[in-house]
Amino acid sequence: MSKIHLVTLILLIAYSRVGISQESYSTGEILIEKKEIEGPVDNFQAFKVEKISKDKIENPRYQTLADLVKDQVGLDTQVYCANCGAKRLTINGLKGEHTSILVDGLPLHSAVSSFYGVDSVPLLGLSEVQVMRGSGASLTNPEAIGGTLNLITVNPLDFENKAKVSFGVNDGFSRQSQNYNVLVGTKNDEKTLGLVLGGSFHRNETWDEDSNNIAELPQREGKSFIAKSRWTPNRSHDLSLRVGYSDLEILGGYRNPTKPTRVRPNAAGEADFVDGSVHNQYIGDPEKVTDWVDLARTEVALTHLYYIDEDTTLNLKGGYARQEQKAIYQHGFDYSHIDNSFVFDGYLEHFFNEELSLKAGLFLKDERLRSASENLFEKYPSTSALDIKKDNFDYLSTALYSGLNWIGDDIEVNLALRADRVDINWLELTNEVDEWVLAPRFIFSHSFSEHLTQRFSYGLGYRAPLTFFESGHGNQESGYEVAITELEKAHSLVYSLSYNTPTGYVTAGAHYTHLKNMAYGFEEFNQPIRYRNSEQDYDIFVADLLVGYKPKDWWLLEATFEIFEYQTAYKRRLPTAAIEKRIGLTSQIDKGRWSQRLALQVVPSRDISAYSRYGDHYVNRNQGIEPILDSSLKKKGQKAPTFATVDFSLGYKWTEKLTVNLNVLNVFDYTQTSAGDSPSTWHWHFNHAHYDGLHTWGPNAGRQFQLALDYKF
Repeated sequence: MSKIHLVTLILLIAYSRVGISQESYSTGEILIEKKEIEGPVDNFQAFKVEKISKDKIENPRYQTLADLVKDQVGLDTQVYCANCGAKRLTINGLKGEHTSILVDGLPLHSAVSSFYGVDSVPLLGLSEVQVMRGSGASLTNPEAIGGTLNLITVNPLDFENKAKVSFGVNDGFSRQSQNYNVLVGTKNDEKTLGLVLGGSFHRNETWDEDSNNIAELPQREGKSFIAKSRWTPNRSHDLSLRVGYSDLEILGGYRNPTKPTRVRPNAAGEADFVDGSVHNQYIGDPEKVTDWVDLARTEVALTHLYYIDEDTTLNLKGGYARQEQKAIYQHGFDYSHIDNSFVFDGYLEHFFNEELSLKAGLFLKDERLRSASENLFEKYPSTSALDIKKDNFDYLSTALYSGLNWIGDDIEVNLALRADRVDINWLELTNEVDEWVLAPRFIFSHSFSEHLTQRFSYGLGYRAPLTFFESGHGNQESGYEVAITELEKAHSLVYSLSYNTPTGYVTAGAHYTHLKNMAYGFEEFNQPIRYRNSEQDYDIFVADLLVGYKPKDWWLLEATFEIFEYQTAYKRRLPTAAIEKRIGLTSQIDKGRWSQRLALQVVPSRDISAYSRYGDHYVNRNQGIEPILDSSLKKKGQKAPTFATVDFSLGYKWTEKLTVNLNVLNVFDYTQTSAGDSPSTWHWHFNHAHYDGLHTWGPNAGRQFQLALDYKF
């Protein structure tokens, strides 16, 4: 154990345990409480914090975090690969690894878990999801270049026992999904000590809309467990302990997949498809197109909130996360890693009066990844031209930060500065980054009236580009090199104007990001991929409008309009086609025992040839002739058409404890495969092509009928 780990551990033991208060609290004469104002933006926060509704979190139809946030304003859940099901949660149009996930304020996830880990984040035990867009959250989470999702877990002193079950079928009444959740707990009569235990299991079957034996979405099976306790022995101490475990297994590619028994030496070829077309029947060995990924995560977090006196609090948080991944890919290789992260965050906050407060803190994150692969790392001797080095790394971030907050009658100002020392060492790649970073943050909030508020924020975010092999999705069969010399950095400006009343709300937002030193993989013919920092800066602009209106107390209508502006050069660096415009319409009724939700989402057409390598995607191939020399080759669609999806939900409160829901997902059964352009492709690399599932731009799951039961006791 390193000295810095030992010191931190002693601090944790000295303060016994660590906790976080999720409610309003009293510090002597100063009472802080949330304002009861309708709207999607948390008016208690100076920073623009958007909330995902509690009803949505508790809806049994949503199984993972990726499912929950896919239609949230400013967010997108991108399916990068139809075979392995890799997903990326993007905020403000930034890449998936630029999205940070916090659990009770702790950054226990990293870029390592941004590829498959977002599907392993369970909704079990969540009470709230906060969305903070932009780099302005840099005080608590510097790696939030695109933004931050803060997952607030259940409060053991204020909860309901609950059980949820849902079953889904497709048009042929074949079972498509199943989901089971249970959360139970107990607390003493004084409500000073509580314990919550929960477990979940979910499974989704493959989708093969064109019945060609190649699935457009993989089979996904996950299970999770949570245990959380909270103890408030007196008015001075608030302590919590949370332990979580999740396991996700993905099997994709073949329609009825089974775990591969070995790495296939030969990839899929023309003879494996009828007439060599990826749109026709696959008749080859299933293991040639099967991807298998197993991801297990363990998390432990302790928090201790200590009220030193009526004006001063000490907040200590510590956490540990271990992620283990094993995979066999249809490209012909295996890959596994173990990623250990230790995080500590402690700060002292003092209220000088009702208007002015000061915060000062210390942050530490230590992450270490070790990987293995028989077919890549161990297969070739060091004297071989294909001596592929492991992507092992040690990452250490230590920081001091301070923040000053002033609250006037109508104005709130927050100034913060964080000084961070970042050390990255790729152990086998002879590449290191050692850098000091000063990250400022400025937040200004002004209330014109009790209904109208404007917010402006500026922040600098930065990120260590740690992973290469996995983020490149295995395109390094010929090896790779690392020439990363600088951290990725982003300057972010956010402005929003919110109007809230009991009967409606309007929130307009503008988000600008200036991205520097973006890491990417540069490819040349017959050369290893070279990962390096881009010499070009990129500007990303997002504008959105959210309008809600309640014609009746029991009826809410909501409309969203979003525009994402990207530079052409930036589009080329993205791994998959991003949305550029989106329109959403929602109707939600809660009247008596009945509830109803109708959600329409429209994505206008866009040119996907501008993104990544879509211009190298073909329906068929002649392995001996390059595409430009063979007029018989048919290129995959290069323009995504305008499409719309509709989800419908009808609920009935059978008893005071039992609610029954009927959900119809993707009512009109629209998928990109039904539009004649499946994700399957022959992907050309200079002078050869291989089969892949990277041609994604639209929905890949068809219509599903789902029955869900929600029981509270």
